[in-house]
Amino acid sequence: MSHHEEGKGKSTEALIQASLEGDEEDERAWDAIWALRRRGTRDVLDAAIHLLGETSAKARGRGAAILGQLGGKTPAFPAECGDALMGQLRREQEPAVLMSIGVALGHLGEPRALSELITLAMHPSDEARYGAAHGLAVLSAPEAVDALIRLSSDEDRDVRDYATFGLGSLMEEVDTPELRDALAARLDDEDPEIFGEALVGLAHRKAPRAADPVRAALRGEEVMVYALEAAAALGDPSFHPLLLAIRDSQPPSGSYFESVLKDVLSQFEQRNRSEADEQT
Repeated sequence: MSHHEEGKGKSTEALIQASLEGDEEDERAWDAIWALRRRGTRDVLDAAIHLLGETSAKARGRGAAILGQLGGKTPAFPAECGDALMGQLRREQEPAVLMSIGVALGHLGEPRALSELITLAMHPSDEARYGAAHGLAVLSAPEAVDALIRLSSDEDRDVRDYATFGLGSLMEEVDTPELRDALAARLDDEDPEIFGEALVGLAHRKAPRAADPVRAALRGEEVMVYALEAAAALGDPSFHPLLLAIRDSQPPSGSYFESVLKDVLSQFEQRNRSEADEQT
């Protein structure tokens, strides 16, 4: 059963109970959480806030998960959700719940939580700092950028990864020397996803220092989608033959990588045609 069907004919109370089943990844529990989010009514709001006061850390985490996306694509009661989550953030001690609250505040894009999230970013728990990265990545205040820069060099891989993604892509409209330096530092990261997020972030900002790493990534044994996206963002003509070589070296597969490569090549070819038209 998909989460689009889970809530049909069930009371809010029944869905709340279902949301508390199993472990953190329990599929039925998350189906119920999605159903509650889509319902987005006052009684769901009240029930989720009530969960924040439970003695069970699981219940508090599930309450935060519901509040963070209450209403689904059309947020419901965002101010009330933000108030409840910020209040709980000040009281909460359990790292897993702090992570859920940080992620929820990120979904809400709650600017009022800035100071609490900056404090959370210095928490000794990796889980809590990961939540802080989510909450901060959707805020453009200079203080949020500074905190995310610090998190981008965190000792925990997942914290570093999300902070780098936040700086590189979610904060794409922000461009400072300090932010570029933080992304450039992650080009030395051994994790390929973190490297890729940093590369894309620098390329979107047209940073000249990204050109050589993009070129090297396109020549690598295993080319990732990040390298294709970075090549498209920089638009350096010297990338075009490298992209053609990648295309010619792989049999048609219908994969996501192939579709991105096709789109990027189309962008380069369109740019070449435009330049040729301007010269005639």
